[in-house]
Amino acid sequence: MKKLKLILILLTIAITLTPIALEVLLYRDNLLDLIIPPEITNLVNSSNNNSNEKSVNGNSLLNTQFELPQPVGEPQYNPETKTLSYIFNFTNPLQTPLELNNLQVGIVSHNDGVFLGNITINKPLKLDPGQTTDITVLGKLSDDAINYLKSKATTQNSINLDFINLNVDLSGIQLQLDKQNIGDIAIPPQIFA
Repeated sequence: MKKLKLILILLTIAITLTPIALEVLLYRDNLLDLIIPPEITNLVNSSNNNSNEKSVNGNSLLNTQFELPQPVGEPQYNPETKTLSYIFNFTNPLQTPLELNNLQVGIVSHNDGVFLGNITINKPLKLDPGQTTDITVLGKLSDDAINYLKSKATTQNSINLDFINLNVDLSGIQLQLDKQNIGDIAIPPQIFA
């Protein structure tokens, strides 16, 4: 009975591990193809780059035309509603339309870790191939966040911020990021109104 049990255990292990080992062996020269489906690679690669070669440093795996959204002007604060708005523009470098269905993220001070609020977009956006679109993000600041910004504004005109718990739904693809520094952002002068 023990021999039969041992044989069945070994058979189960062999049945489970053999296909995995064969796949790794087949892709031993390019493990990236084992992990990233070719459809995703083709979507992300530039249409001008017809090479199937992939690179760890991002030169051919990622479309070099991808850029982070760029701020437009300064953040605006409405003291009556305690809402902050900031406009970013983004150019879709893909040959495929994108839809920004949802964006939710928390904002904290990079140096102090003080939570300032959450921001989101007010409506889904469609980005056609090659189109540059303005993305308006909105956030509501707590009284503690306003007091914190007022205290910082006495000695500095900008504050280094981090995004936390970034959740984005881009054309049905869910992106999540725990923490990302976004750099110095000007403190809106309307904060003193």
